[in-house]
Parts: sequence; structure tokens; C-alpha cells
Amino acid sequence: MGSHLSYTIEFFQLANNLKQENLSPLKVNIMKIHKFILITTIIVTLFKTTGCTSINNSKKLRDLGLEYQYIEIQKPRINRAHILRVDLKNPNIKPSIIVAKDPDGSGPAEAELTNPFKLANKNEVLAFINTNPWDSFPNKEGKRNRNWFEGQPVDIDGLAISGGKIRSNTQPRESSLWLNNKGQLILEGKPENEESQEAMNGFQLITKEGNIIVSPDNSIHPRTAIGTNKNGTLIWLVVVDGRQKGYSEGMNLYELASLMADLGCWNATNMDGGGSSIMGMVGANGKIKLMNSPSDRFLGLKKIRPLPMILSIEKKVN
Repeated sequence: MGSHLSYTIEFFQLANNLKQENLSPLKVNIMKIHKFILITTIIVTLFKTTGCTSINNSKKLRDLGLEYQYIEIQKPRINRAHILRVDLKNPNIKPSIIVAKDPDGSGPAEAELTNPFKLANKNEVLAFINTNPWDSFPNKEGKRNRNWFEGQPVDIDGLAISGGKIRSNTQPRESSLWLNNKGQLILEGKPENEESQEAMNGFQLITKEGNIIVSPDNSIHPRTAIGTNKNGTLIWLVVVDGRQKGYSEGMNLYELASLMADLGCWNATNMDGGGSSIMGMVGANGKIKLMNSPSDRFLGLKKIRPLPMILSIEKKVN
């Protein structure tokens, strides 16, 4: 079966009077109900075999301020979530927006769809997730081709700034995230021009000042969210798989906001989701590995959707 390591995923703090009984090393050892969501904290054994996620360099990542967590959620439906907590106070890392090539220069397209692993193909990249919503352009009949393919020109929705260069010039919104000159990721208001070297945009804010600001509904999808602590020095990158019955079915915005609030987010925004939801992280061999299970399929096989941009967490180069 191969060598293995035991990796304890800690998620929620236990009340002092909570007792643990009859635990199996691969089974649930804690359960917590937050409104509609029953969340399980589990101990997972990670094997160095094909098809299993191995993170035997996790101590190195923790030393760089990155902590990965995987959780299974049983109620109101089965879900699997991937959580990356990033300490931006660590002087050796930085968040960076990577935008794909602009296919038409001064034309209407802002980027062309690209495999996100190609976007993340830099030695410095430690992890990435998807970010802004986007769409294709209508043809003469007003129809849009949403059979996404690499090289397809698209319009990025919302603010997108990479290395100080504006790639999508939409006015900032409440759901805009931007990196200031103190290395803080800010999720509120309009960035000042001199401070917005990196910026991105979500669909809408889902928690604000520690409070959930969305309501329950029946819109269940794969989700990507980004949250920050009060001063923007800690961020949470979250991907919830969905549209996979019996494996992970997705969340509505209230459930997603509840998860972000339980993680400790002061503010959190819902990013592009659906088949775009993806998380990659560096593995033992130094290569970026797929952490989640994207919902797109082609001939029944898992398909990575091409994207116009990603948020990467990178190791600084001296």
C-alpha cells in the first residue's frame, strides 16, 4: 500500500465538556452543527500512491504560512471542502494575480481562456484558486459560446490588476479584493490607485464584519470563496466541490457564508464557482497538484475548465 503519514485536520475548537468515544483513525471524531450545516472534523491518512493526495511537505508549507484543511460535511447534503489558510505576515510569501494572455490588444477581449495549471506554471507558485467571473462575447445573433475552450477570448467581470497593470478596468465593488502596500488583502471599498498592485473581484460579499449577510435559497453549486480577518493579514481560500451526487453536491450562499464565518472570516466574498471552482497546491515533488474534484466532465471524464486568471500564493524570490 506504500508509505504513509497521518495528517490531522483540525477545524473547530471543542467545548470543554465534549467527550470523544469509539473513534476509528479514519472516521469522524468531532461533529458540530452550525444552523443548517453538520460539519465533521476527521483524521485522514494520506498515502503516497496513485489517486491519493500526498502532502509530505506540509511542514515546509506551514513554515511558509500555509495550512491546508480538508473537511467532509454531512448535512443538509454531503459536501467536501478544501481550505487553505494563508498568513500574509510571513515575509517569504505573497499573493499574486496571474492573468492569461490578452488575445486582441486594444480589442474588447481582456484575456484568453487558459488551463489554470499553465497559468500556475512558475517555480514560485505554492497554491492557486480561481477568482473572477467572466463570459464569452456574443456573436452576430447575440448568442454566446459557453462550451469553454483554451484560447477562447473572454471578458473578465470586475476589477483585475496584475503586477500593477490593469487588465479589467471595471469600477471596484464591495466584493473587490486588493493587495495594499502593507501586504494586506483588503475586502472592502475602493482601493487607492497607488496601493492596488494586485486586485480581483467576486460576485458578492457573503459575510461582512463577521456577520452573514445572505439568505438561504435553493441555488446549490460548487463554490469558491475568499475570506479575510479584520486587518487582512490572514486569508482563507475555500473551494467546495459540487454537482457530484453522493460525493459532494454543492452549497447555497448561506451555507458557504456559514462556513466562512466559522473559519473566522471578518469579511468573505463569493467568487466564480460552478465548473470553474478549482484549487491547486504544491505536492511532494514540487509540482502543483489538483486538490479538489471539479464538476466539468467530457465523455464522463473529469475536465479542467480553462480560466482567464487565478490567484496564486507564491514564494518570494530574493
